[in-house]
Amino acid sequence: MDAGLAAVLGATVGAVGTGGAGIVAALLARSQARSQLHAEHARIIREPRRAAYVAFTEVALKDHNRLSEIVNLLETSATHPNYGEAGLETARQQHEAVRANSPERDHRYAQVVVEGPRTVTDQATTHRVAFADFVSESLDCLHQFERSGNCPPDAIRSVQEKRSECYGSILDFLYAAQRAIGADGINQPPE
Repeated sequence: MDAGLAAVLGATVGAVGTGGAGIVAALLARSQARSQLHAEHARIIREPRRAAYVAFTEVALKDHNRLSEIVNLLETSATHPNYGEAGLETARQQHEAVRANSPERDHRYAQVVVEGPRTVTDQATTHRVAFADFVSESLDCLHQFERSGNCPPDAIRSVQEKRSECYGSILDFLYAAQRAIGADGINQPPE
C-alpha cells in the first residue's frame, strides 16, 4: 500500500471516528438534558400541587369533624334525654359552621381541579359527593330530632355509614395526591 493512500485512509478513519464520537456524545447530552428537563418540570409543579392538596384536605377534615360532632351529639341525645336541648343547639351551630364554610370548600376544590392531575381531581370530586351525602343524612337526622326529640336508630346508622364513606373518600384523595406529588420526573413522570 502506498504511503499517501495509507495517510488518506488513516485520516478518513480518524475523521469518521471523531464524527461518530461527536454524534454519540451529542445524543447522550440530549438524553441527559431531557431527563433534567423532566425532573425540573416535576419539581416546579410539585409545590403548588402539594399546597392545593393540603388546603383541600384541611378543609375536608375540618368539615368532616364538624359533621361527626353533630352525629355524636345526636347519638348522645338519643341515649341521654336530658342532654337533648344543649346537644341540639350545639349541633345546629356545627351545621351552620359547615354551611358557612361552603365558599372555602368550593375554592379549595377549584384549586385542586386547576392543579390536577385527573386522578386526584376525580378523587376530590368523589369526596364532594360523599360529603354532600353526609351533610344531607346528618341534616335529615337533625331535623327529625328537632321535630320529635330523637333520631331513629336506623337513621343514626345511616348517617354513621355516610360518615365512614366520607372519611374513606378523604383517605382515597390523600393516596391519589401522594402518588401525584411523588412523581420525580425521571423514574415516575408527572401526570
